[in-house]
Amino acid sequence: MQRKEIAGMGTSKVVTGAIIILLALGATVFYLFYTGRFGGGSKIRITDPTRVGYEWNHLAADNNIVSDYLFSRSKKLIVAKGGNGVLAATSYTIPGRLVTQEEENSGIYSLSDQALLLKCYVRAGDRGSAVALKETVIRDFKLENGSYRSFVYSGEKENEDVVTTAASLDWLDAMMEYYVTYGNDNDYNEIKGLTEVLFDSEGRIKTEPISVAAYVESLYVSLDDTSSIKEGDEGSMEQIYGTLTGDYDSAEVDDKTVLEDVSGVLLSNINLRLIRDLENNGLIAAGAYDRALKAVKDGFTGEGYNFYAYSTAGDMDCGEYVYSGTNIGSFDLAQNIKTMRNLAEVGELDGESFATFKEMIFNFGKIYSAYTIMTGNYSGGEAYSSYTDGMMIAYYMGDKDIYEKLSDTLGKRVATKSTSPALYMIFREENERYVFYARENFSTRLVTS
Repeated sequence: MQRKEIAGMGTSKVVTGAIIILLALGATVFYLFYTGRFGGGSKIRITDPTRVGYEWNHLAADNNIVSDYLFSRSKKLIVAKGGNGVLAATSYTIPGRLVTQEEENSGIYSLSDQALLLKCYVRAGDRGSAVALKETVIRDFKLENGSYRSFVYSGEKENEDVVTTAASLDWLDAMMEYYVTYGNDNDYNEIKGLTEVLFDSEGRIKTEPISVAAYVESLYVSLDDTSSIKEGDEGSMEQIYGTLTGDYDSAEVDDKTVLEDVSGVLLSNINLRLIRDLENNGLIAAGAYDRALKAVKDGFTGEGYNFYAYSTAGDMDCGEYVYSGTNIGSFDLAQNIKTMRNLAEVGELDGESFATFKEMIFNFGKIYSAYTIMTGNYSGGEAYSSYTDGMMIAYYMGDKDIYEKLSDTLGKRVATKSTSPALYMIFREENERYVFYARENFSTRLVTS
């Protein structure tokens, strides 16, 4: 009798074990079908996403930037309250001191901001939020030709079919990262389709119309014509270069500035790591990375100016460049620093430009928006969007001093009032109101975790 009971118990355990195994196999098969990887789904290998780790994260934390708290608050304000619960608004303004100063959201959703948020979700392991965001972006931003709007709007304002290469590349980059963790074959097709929109058959980023500041001889003296400058008179900046525009991050542009369109490729858009990954996975033509790297490196000015061109003046292989972008007679530092980050990420940043960048940070403690060619001085307001790019340059170059210095500057704009709903978030003070931008907060999250 005892042996029969023991035998029965053994059989029960075997049956239970078999059921557990079958359930596990069933779950695995369901997952493979669900993600589109059953039966030989497309595989992609990408460069591992950069995580700065504890030692660098600690440098940021010492300067008020607490990455986990920052991200938690950002989701609550920029997505849940400022956005529509899924998409992130470009900015959110907390209530002011006066009763009449209510909270405000921009009502604008930027594709680049959604790309940053998608990366944050993937790296945090938040699959549900990542899937919901990805599907919403494809539904609301995608156009019939496979390209994506750069912005959509809430409320009564009608969406415009404005497409920029920068925003589309940001989304493609985020989708690559999303796909290797959560994606299915539908997502692979999205990646492939957007790649075909952005790159030509040789793997080059397609040109786009680029507005650059231009000289107008009826209004200003051109760079080579100094005949109106009297002897002993060095001339004003307006005489030599025309009226300078505002800083890169500002929405205000001097109404005297005249822009002209050229067809080219912004050097800051040449994301070398992304291009290398696309080539390695057969999504763009072989040799694309080498051509892209050459295009960026050939745009280095040298001759005492350790900066990079604003854009090519034609396709990526043309060898001709535009050096002054939004500011006449000056280098656009936000674009330069983004280009430097792209180079540093693949180990190709030259020492001269990094030394110039490092000198600016230690001499002034902030990142200016422009470097004026004639005077040799930094000018304009702060390039707020460039601090996180600068921190990543420091990380890739192994320079903790620069990373800490930039953390200190950025940390001075961290909300520290314990009762504030935006505690630990990065703010800007505009018109005596505190405004929190998605771009700054999500990019800060990515470079400090």
